[in-house]
Amino acid sequence: MAEAKTVVLNKPGWLDLSSADAAASRDFYSKLFGWSAEVADDPQYGGYALFKLDGKDVGGVGPRQSEQQPTAWTVYILVDSADAAAEKAKQAGGTILAPPFDVGTQGRMAVIADPSGAAFGVWQGAEHAGWDAYGITGAVCWSELTSHNFDAAKQFYVDVFGWVPRKSTIPGIPYTTFAFDQDDPTGFAGGMQAPEGMPPGVPS
Repeated sequence: MAEAKTVVLNKPGWLDLSSADAAASRDFYSKLFGWSAEVADDPQYGGYALFKLDGKDVGGVGPRQSEQQPTAWTVYILVDSADAAAEKAKQAGGTILAPPFDVGTQGRMAVIADPSGAAFGVWQGAEHAGWDAYGITGAVCWSELTSHNFDAAKQFYVDVFGWVPRKSTIPGIPYTTFAFDQDDPTGFAGGMQAPEGMPPGVPS
């Protein structure tokens, strides 16, 4: 059983869903994965809920902040400074979608698009460090990017977070895994170029 007892910076450590119907999403994922959902009482969190598996935080869900915001999951990369990460991402060709801001007393975050347009968050934890369980049945086990410009996206994550890309050794599989060194047998994330039939408007 893998549990996220310590924070590992510069790798995925949280995800949440921005939903057009947060109540329906809470119900769906609770039934699908056996999660429970705890909605924050404090109004400053806007109805945000933590998904829990056996009492451990595994994700979150909240209402969209505007009608223009897509209903989509966002993966967050843990950092020691959201401000520094956002600036580094900008210098590497990323676009700041939401500048760094405090999330109550829980932490500080920013939302960024990589050069291929894929959106992700950076999270500087305070009271909330990230997920408590990872890689077990019913919890997150992998983060993956399918991009229309994967080469540019790959270099971006190398430059900003120090990830080490490694091509798949399986013949005919154009896949890349990411780790912190070449000796890591599995890594913690992966990605590939979007297939030709994937519409441009599909989120990466």
